[in-house]
Amino acid sequence: MLRTLLSDSQRADLLALRRTDLPAVARDRLEMVLMSAAGWSPPRIAEHLGRHPHTVRSALKGFAARGTTAFDPNTPGPDPDYARRAQVAGRLTDLLGQDRTWTSRQLAEALGPAIGIGHRQTRRYLAVLKAGYRRTAQTVGHKQNPEKVRQAERVLASVKKKVAAGRLRLFYLDECGFSPSLPTGYSWCLPDRRKRVRYEYPQGRRVNALATYEPLAPTPGLDALPFERTLTSDDLLGYLRDRLPAAAVPRVVVLDNAGIHTSKVVKAARPALAKLGIYLYYLPAYSPELNRIEPVFKQVKHHEMPVRSFTSKAELRKAVEDGFDTYRRRLARKGDKEPRLAA
Repeated sequence: MLRTLLSDSQRADLLALRRTDLPAVARDRLEMVLMSAAGWSPPRIAEHLGRHPHTVRSALKGFAARGTTAFDPNTPGPDPDYARRAQVAGRLTDLLGQDRTWTSRQLAEALGPAIGIGHRQTRRYLAVLKAGYRRTAQTVGHKQNPEKVRQAERVLASVKKKVAAGRLRLFYLDECGFSPSLPTGYSWCLPDRRKRVRYEYPQGRRVNALATYEPLAPTPGLDALPFERTLTSDDLLGYLRDRLPAAAVPRVVVLDNAGIHTSKVVKAARPALAKLGIYLYYLPAYSPELNRIEPVFKQVKHHEMPVRSFTSKAELRKAVEDGFDTYRRRLARKGDKEPRLAA
């Protein structure tokens, strides 16, 4: 049985402390020590004071280890081990910087026996670092030519100044494919429920949209033309001639190096396009972040098409048209507020 033994001086000190104004928790702990010294067992003390026996044993052990300071409910524990905290945080930062994915259990194992913490404690350190368990994203930045990207940024900055001065109109062009089953994403659900998208095989049922985006116009413009087949260079040229808004100033179209953009047919047509006031500017390879229509496609595909599965091309084409129309109206109301493309 756990029992507290007191010397005469300790007993006198406790009795004197008993006559002072103590917090209720401290007074209860003091009484537990005196009753234990009088021969009461922890279960009997707990029953008398209306406490749990574990609480009584904890109070008695605290008094044996720290004396009367254990009575104070606000007594702080030992100072944090800042050196160890910095060691673990630094090691986690190094691990998270590696070119691979991690779970908390894998991180705990990678920390090794020298640190020796479990995955739950690892999560607490990750919370201190404000790390999050997020969906990964793909990037092609490692394939870029940095000098060409910087040059393109300078050219686009110059073009934007001319747009602001009313000397040009700037359009971003690209194509986007839509499958009968759109990419999975996030949705609010009731507890213990999960939204399930009926998967439809995409063979021969994709819809491709050719679109332009004019973010620097007084009212940002968005135009899209869906096709129920593979796009060709002739589709691109027809779109440029027929769908670009007429303007009294030159129209610059920014686009990437896709095959239908750089084909012999398009190259041969560039002089005729120039006579119409349409000039093509090709971005460097692997630089989708410079094409501001990319985040528009992401917004339309992931947020403006709430029905995620279609059984026919006609249904999918109608959903694509509605998605672009919805986002076009949103741009007209809010101005240039489209999300930025992640690096």
